[in-house]
Amino acid sequence: MKKLRRMLPLDIENKILIPFAAISLATVVCFCIILYFTEFQVKVETQRQEAQTLLHYLQADLELEEYRREPERLLDKYREDYRSDCLFIYGPAGQLLMGDPEADVDAMELLAQISDPALGWQVRCYLDRGELGSTFIEEQKYMILAAVAMLLAIVQASVLIAHNISDPIRRLSEVCRSISRHPEQGNTLPEEYLNKTDEAGQLARAFQAMMESIRGYTGELVRVKTLNECIVENLPLGVVAYDREGSAILINASASAMLRREDERDGQGRDLRMLLSRIQAREDVLPAPARLADGAGKVRDYEFGVWQLREPDGSRWGTLYTIDDVTYNKHMEEKLTEDEKLAYTGKLAADVAHEIRNPLAGIRAGLQVVGRKLAEERDQKLCQGMVREVDRVNLLIENLLNLSRRRESEKTTVSINVLFEELQMLYFKVAENKNIRLSAQVEGNLWLYADEGELRQVLINLINNSVKAMPDGGELAVRAWKGGEGVTLSVVDTGVGMAPEKLDKVLSGTGTGGLGLSIVRRLLAQNGGRLSMDSRPGAGTRAQIVFPGKGGTA
Repeated sequence: MKKLRRMLPLDIENKILIPFAAISLATVVCFCIILYFTEFQVKVETQRQEAQTLLHYLQADLELEEYRREPERLLDKYREDYRSDCLFIYGPAGQLLMGDPEADVDAMELLAQISDPALGWQVRCYLDRGELGSTFIEEQKYMILAAVAMLLAIVQASVLIAHNISDPIRRLSEVCRSISRHPEQGNTLPEEYLNKTDEAGQLARAFQAMMESIRGYTGELVRVKTLNECIVENLPLGVVAYDREGSAILINASASAMLRREDERDGQGRDLRMLLSRIQAREDVLPAPARLADGAGKVRDYEFGVWQLREPDGSRWGTLYTIDDVTYNKHMEEKLTEDEKLAYTGKLAADVAHEIRNPLAGIRAGLQVVGRKLAEERDQKLCQGMVREVDRVNLLIENLLNLSRRRESEKTTVSINVLFEELQMLYFKVAENKNIRLSAQVEGNLWLYADEGELRQVLINLINNSVKAMPDGGELAVRAWKGGEGVTLSVVDTGVGMAPEKLDKVLSGTGTGGLGLSIVRRLLAQNGGRLSMDSRPGAGTRAQIVFPGKGGTA
């Protein structure tokens, strides 16, 4: 039956029409059949009574003397007055005296019979049901036509009833299918169905109200979904969601960009995608942070978060992972730590400097007094050397004091040309004594808006570092020019240079000379400058300061 239904699918109209028409047709057909057989039986019974009456008359005639003497007259009488197709008279020898000789009496029904012993006759009345049925149908043809007309009327009425019932439902079904295929379109039912006062109209109006309500809820859900997707997609945080089978169902733009960095690896050679897969496989609740580095040595720090996605009944259907690039935060933490160290070092330096400067001043004054009273040249040079060493220690103490001071910069217009002339005069004798060829050149007339004292201190620290890097002499070039980035100052020496790892330590403030460079970076930061250094062992060092968008030419 199910297979038949699949082969012959029925719509709702046929489902209403076929049973209704079948029941109506079956009722009419049954009524016609019952009526036919009832009337036919009445017809047969009538024929039976007529046969008995006929045989009763015939028996009465056989008792008359005149017919007994001349039986042929009786036969002629009945041949003329009665049908010979149902009345059969047989003689004493069984010969047929009256009746249709071609009739098959064996196939006919015997209605009644009599016998006359005197004549030896056998009189029988037969009924031919086939002929009677044909005659009956001919007599009832108008009733049959009426039955056929009734059947046609029932079929037509069934079609109309099925159509009136199923058409609104079919229209509702079409609208539902259209909404399921295109939920964004505003499909409505025709007014002819909405204005109906019957149950179909009530159903149509209820469905229309339900559609409007669903459309409002759907629009709200779409807006909320769009808002959530927009928020997730624009989060700086990487978001990746997996279902229970481990298939990714959501990867926002930030996570996609992070996962594409396949050149970043941790100490065990794993990239970010591998780490995320490991966290997912182990179902870590509090994953450990990761530090990855690319081929150029650039380091990134990541932190991970894990949240279970659950149904309203509490069952887990997926997991959401967050990836946070905390490189900047780590850098700021390290910088804050470094600033705290510098602040503590500055405070300590200030305390030490105050305790040492006064004794150093006394020692220096005493050496100068003693030196003037010495007669030997060798002793005088020794005193002068001791004075220089005291000055060197005093310079170190001055650097410590500068590190501890946090005064506000007093910016003015500083002439680079005048500043370079002062530096050249200041270091001319030092360079000559150490066999260093010093040059200070400015392209044009340049000026900067900065704190003149702090700018002078920056150049002095860089020049001092270069002088220390050339114990056997060399070349020291100080340059200034105006370029596309702004005003650039450079200090280039041909000293011993530094290896990359040593240069990193110096720039970070952990190596030799780090204190002076820490001061340089702090002073430059206060004046908007940026320091970069390049050095190779045996090839000297180049320190370059850029003031972006500052200063100009006069």
